[in-house]
Amino acid sequence: MTASFNELNQVLRRATRAFEVFGPLDGAAALRRRFRELVRVIHPDHNLARVAEATAAFQALQRWLRAAEQELACGSYGQPAGFVVERGSRRYVVDGEPVQGELAELFPASLDGARVLLKVARHERDFDLMQAEATALRRLARALDGQPVRAHFPTLIEQFQLTDGSGARRTTNVLLEEGGTLTLETVVHAQPGGLHPADAAWIFNRMLAALAVAHDQGLVHGAVLLPHVLIRPADHNAVLIDWCYSVECGATIRSASPAWRGEYPPEVLGRQPASPATDIFMAARCVVRLLGGGDDVANLPASVPPAMRRLLQACLLPAPARRPNDAWQLFDDFNTILHACYGPPVFRPFVLP
Repeated sequence: MTASFNELNQVLRRATRAFEVFGPLDGAAALRRRFRELVRVIHPDHNLARVAEATAAFQALQRWLRAAEQELACGSYGQPAGFVVERGSRRYVVDGEPVQGELAELFPASLDGARVLLKVARHERDFDLMQAEATALRRLARALDGQPVRAHFPTLIEQFQLTDGSGARRTTNVLLEEGGTLTLETVVHAQPGGLHPADAAWIFNRMLAALAVAHDQGLVHGAVLLPHVLIRPADHNAVLIDWCYSVECGATIRSASPAWRGEYPPEVLGRQPASPATDIFMAARCVVRLLGGGDDVANLPASVPPAMRRLLQACLLPAPARRPNDAWQLFDDFNTILHACYGPPVFRPFVLP
């Protein structure tokens, strides 16, 4: 069945290979037939109410046609992902299918035996967001070199422009892979009833420490969401990833993730200046979800100590001026609560069902 305009337009926006656009083909004639089918859906003459959008989509379809023709000619069409990117003395061997993100595809690769991710922007227009991530990570790396808290942040190896099979230039950030980690989104899906408060506590502690360090450097992360926080159960580390939305303290966050719009504080959606309180709000939102409270502190299970509940409520106040604005102070206050509730800290093995 032929796709609708919206479906095909989405495919063209997200495609990283010609095969994703045209599907299985047995030769050049099949490609031309499939191309004509898609033209009938996407051509501007057939979408007069959306001419600009259809024109851009048709141009993308033509680029992928040329890429598919080249791949068919050399016998590589439809082959599994795998390619080599050489950058001076660096040779990245991409050896797996990309993970789809909102702004980019993440291609797993190896570099001299180390595991890395090539974060390739889906659109040329997202250069500023990719640049924001590179700038923030370079600043943090310089400021935190040799310090234990450096482990809370990704390692940027380099940034460059990659030309894909359609001829489009895509900004690429190369990041060291964080082995043995999982996202908080994965944790919430695996444990929908909520974590033990002591388990959520160490995660919040690590998040606060990372945010405090970033705020000390004048940075607001801007998107502290479940998929943007990695934890490593083996050593109880947490890593804040996806710095594409980061801004200087006092600046306006460029955009919000449509899929996670409900997790942002009012100042982000209202295009107001961001502050440390902005990140603290979103971190507290993550913790409420980890504890099984959904999107409301009032829904937290009875196992959550009242003092912890009150602290989270304070972090989630709508007005940023009324929220905690100092992550280090909040870190200290939270640890005082934990000591009163659970005594001296002990290492709790973290195992998901």
